[in-house]
Amino acid sequence: MRIFFLLLPLLLLFGCTGTNRVRYLIEPVASAASVKTGARTISITAVSLPTYAKESGIFIQTTGGAIVAIPKADWADDTERAMRLFLVRSLTDISGAQVASDPWPLAGVPEAEIRIDVEQMLVDSSNRMRLSGQFSIRRDRAESRSRIRQFDITAKARSSSAADVVAAHGEAWEELAEIIAKAL
Repeated sequence: MRIFFLLLPLLLLFGCTGTNRVRYLIEPVASAASVKTGARTISITAVSLPTYAKESGIFIQTTGGAIVAIPKADWADDTERAMRLFLVRSLTDISGAQVASDPWPLAGVPEAEIRIDVEQMLVDSSNRMRLSGQFSIRRDRAESRSRIRQFDITAKARSSSAADVVAAHGEAWEELAEIIAKAL
């Protein structure tokens, strides 16, 4: 028993050293777009991602169609939360509106509520990032129409390295923000 307690620190040390996983953030991408929207207050109510995109690993698609994780590479944040906050920042920058994530933090209700449902979000074997799905805009004012729109965005990753895959995600997310801003 005494030997176990003497060896325990070594076992813990060696047990923790083999992982060496690297975490990646999606850096904000500066948009040249400036869109005047009909809404001054906007809430991102939900972002729904495919199961593989919710995982902590960063996934790519092989030539055979399999979806596999890039070895030892993880997202630094929950991907649904990261995408929601990325869109909050981008829509604020593009539109000048007050944009927040649900629950709405200000008095009253937002003029527009946005929900994003992502069907596909990964880089394929040709290093092409594909972000597809639909978003819905709900408005309570009678003079403003609610709508549902499809999106299918592609961006090119320079390689299949984790850093390049993450950069392609940022470009695609920024393009989605521009599309949503124009639809508002």
